[in-house]
Amino acid sequence: MKKIFLSFFIFILTGIIAGCPSPGKARKKMPPLFRINFVMETGAEPSFMISEDFNMDGKLDLVVTNSGDNTLSYFKGRGDGTFKDQIIMKTGEDPICVVAADFNNDDYLDLAVLNYRDQSINFHINSRFGNFKKTNVLLKPGKIPINMTTGDFNFDGVADLAVTMRYHKVMILLGKGKGHFQEPVAIAVRGQPTGIVTGDYDRDKIVDVAVALAGSGNTGVQILWGKGNGTFEPSDRFKGGKQPLTIANIDVDSDGYDDLVTSSNVHHAMTLIRNNKDKTFTALKDFASGSFPKYVTVADFTGDGKPDIAVSNSTDDLITVSLGRGDGTFTYPPIAHVTDEYPQGMITGDFNDDGLIDMAVTCRDKQLVNILMKRNIVDPKPDIPAQPPAKAQQTA
Repeated sequence: MKKIFLSFFIFILTGIIAGCPSPGKARKKMPPLFRINFVMETGAEPSFMISEDFNMDGKLDLVVTNSGDNTLSYFKGRGDGTFKDQIIMKTGEDPICVVAADFNNDDYLDLAVLNYRDQSINFHINSRFGNFKKTNVLLKPGKIPINMTTGDFNFDGVADLAVTMRYHKVMILLGKGKGHFQEPVAIAVRGQPTGIVTGDYDRDKIVDVAVALAGSGNTGVQILWGKGNGTFEPSDRFKGGKQPLTIANIDVDSDGYDDLVTSSNVHHAMTLIRNNKDKTFTALKDFASGSFPKYVTVADFTGDGKPDIAVSNSTDDLITVSLGRGDGTFTYPPIAHVTDEYPQGMITGDFNDDGLIDMAVTCRDKQLVNILMKRNIVDPKPDIPAQPPAKAQQTA
């Protein structure tokens, strides 16, 4: 069962969100938007991934969780679409999620790692210039943690954590500063919480939390409406797909309100949940995705001001991209991009400083990260063969 829960994190969908054409009316396939430009070796079973400028040099870096050998892989970006050799950092047992925030209030981004097997959260403090040191702080949020997000839930300027737990709970851990936290407080939810994301869904300038709910008879989404003091008011359950495991924010209709997307690698489908702007949400039609979709990321890949969607389809070894029209619909069929085996975690960013959005994806079975560079469709350049994988040279 554990491997099912490795697929919750960051966000999935493919295909058209509204007005999906029938098979007989499929449109001509578009050429790929991305090409693999760089490949890096990771630890065993890479899955979740984040990207930030950890050493404040103006270049995006990457951090990857490796659940198979209890490590993080940290790659410092060079700013040209390539990365330096990985720095290996030890974690707890079976790391499945990592988030970045300034947990000790020194203006540098630190790391919090959620570990599945020993049911813990450990921290790596940024000692400036992008060097991390594992602390002795070890949090125990509860039994069977699934996913994690961060935000300032009580307006004290200190990063807090929210963790989904297998058995109908979300745990809130309020930061005290200097890398320490208050005791976790449980919030009951209607189903088995899986994916989790923060946002301001009613635009009251207070952080809310959206939770994907799986489990028999209680699937969908639930909003924890923030009160601004570290407490939350749970909403009713809204319909939102069958056994959703992943949830993401996306303003599909350009009305300034975040909508939601859920996805399920069990049903190979995704669902758009429209924000009605009155603290209610309405689920629209389910749409098929690729085989066993794992993660989704949202970005404006074409520069037209409309959010697009990229999805890792693990058993297809494909990344598929659906281009948004800005009215709640997306292009069909999605644009396919071949990756190494079993793509999972995804993240976007401008890794070579050319003003175009690129992608990075973890490939579990090959223990690799693929860097997919955005092609300049207006002024295309010849493809550059992918460079050999970078190897580990440092341990932290």
